Amino acid sequence: MNNMEMKPLHTNGNDAAAHLNERVTAVNGDSTDKSSAATERDVLLSRQGADHNGDAITSSHEMEAQTTVGCTYDSKESSTISRILRELNSEVLHRVKLWMALILIAVVIVAVVLISLAACAALHEDVDDMFDPSLFIVPLNFNGSFQLPNQVFTEELFIFSSNESQTLSVDLQEKLSDLYRASPALGRYFSTAEIYALRNGSVIADYQLSFLLPEEQQEELRNFTLSREMVYNVFRQFLYDQEIEQTSPMYIYPRSLFMF
Repeated sequence: MNNMEMKPLHTNGNDAAAHLNERVTAVNGDSTDKSSAATERDVLLSRQGADHNGDAITSSHEMEAQTTVGCTYDSKESSTISRILRELNSEVLHRVKLWMALILIAVVIVAVVLISLAACAALHEDVDDMFDPSLFIVPLNFNGSFQLPNQVFTEELFIFSSNESQTLSVDLQEKLSDLYRASPALGRYFSTAEIYALRNGSVIADYQLSFLLPEEQQEELRNFTLSREMVYNVFRQFLYDQEIEQTSPMYIYPRSLFMF
């Protein structure tokens, strides 16, 4: 033991520092690693906290911006409504406000339109209604018969000059005249309706219808407007539409209508 020599350790500066660091690392390796891990966790937590705080700040700014925009819009709308109300309540004449004047103008416009329409309707003349009856000189007659099923034939009716016969004949003539005068197509040409006989079979009435045609259009009228089919169909439709009861003495049986 006494003979051992202590030999000096010769190292340069860099080697010594490296050797010293290796020893320190070997001895304190655990604590160094723990410090590094702790440092990395702190950095991550601080970054996450910063990120979350940034989101909260951004959301807060967006809400404040939306609230500001909504308040600005409401204030502008309220300002516009207030301005319109002020203008409507402003006076255009002595004690006459603008809204009163607008209502008066609208009423006047509606009244003018209605008066104009009424005047036009009163002054309007249908071209078809403008004709000269004196030009209708060509006669056209239709004869036929129909049955009154609820009339009881008597000797008075058989004598055509009797009061009962004349009364029934006049009533039937007026009925036929009203029918054809009311016809839009045939009314202007109609002249007279005549009952010239009453016969037995309940009661059968023989009639004659007289029309007058203008010379210029008589052929066209005979073939179309005043053809037998047209005159007959007008009469028959009237009988089907008659409003009196089927038990009435003046009821005409539609299927009994005959015309030539």
